[in-house]
Amino acid sequence: MWNIWRNELRMTVRQRSYYSFSGLWVAVLSLLFLLQNSSPSLAGYTNTTGTIVNVALYIIPLFMLIIGSFSIANEMENGQWKLLNTYPLFTLSYIVGKMGGQFTAQAIVFTFSYGISLAIGLVSGSVFSSDWLMSIYFFSITLIFFFLILGITVGCIVSTRWQALSISVIIWFFLIMIWPTALIGILGMLPYSWIAPILKFALFANPAEFIRMSFVISLDAGAVFGQSYDSLVNFLDFPFGIIIYTLYVIGFLTLTFLFSMLMLEWRKRR
Repeated sequence: MWNIWRNELRMTVRQRSYYSFSGLWVAVLSLLFLLQNSSPSLAGYTNTTGTIVNVALYIIPLFMLIIGSFSIANEMENGQWKLLNTYPLFTLSYIVGKMGGQFTAQAIVFTFSYGISLAIGLVSGSVFSSDWLMSIYFFSITLIFFFLILGITVGCIVSTRWQALSISVIIWFFLIMIWPTALIGILGMLPYSWIAPILKFALFANPAEFIRMSFVISLDAGAVFGQSYDSLVNFLDFPFGIIIYTLYVIGFLTLTFLFSMLMLEWRKRR
């Protein structure tokens, strides 16, 4: 597992496209931080915070899905995965090594870019709350983590990079772009008494929505979700929120890793 981890990290940082992400994150984050250049301080859930969250929700999941799926689909396509099968390598070790190497690489480049963007904002005269900065950072890192795992899972079910790209875009489009519209359309066909339970179930079914809601609650802005979410907001608030979040991460990892293992084992026997 550690050899796969180190090899994935080394191969990722050697790619030119890896450093282009640093420029992209610096450009995007710097512009967002400069939106409130004239404000005395930036804290809590404001319009700028909502803008940063929406931009992160659009950009990060798409890139992480593609990167994660390509990391395995590329080896499927060039035959390297078949070569790895000749070694005594457990499937779970392969998946965890891939995930760990990619997450380490992406977390490093994002952290570096975030620091540069923060420095640019401070030099320009902006003042930021430390809690606000850490919330934005961990929100983005969590998005990277969850959607890299989804990307790795996609890579386990495809044979080419073109398939990986197509499925990644479809998942991103459904979970990020049309999720509210699809949810409203489905709820419109259900009895009124079913709406609240279905909304709460949908929150846990979409990791992007769960992460967004957890982030908003961490900034004490759960009221923006409306009265129908009051019980859920109280449930996800501190200290129970940490337990629920931990269980959600464990459950998500278990389901995705188990599915990925089953798909790779099926490919081995085929």
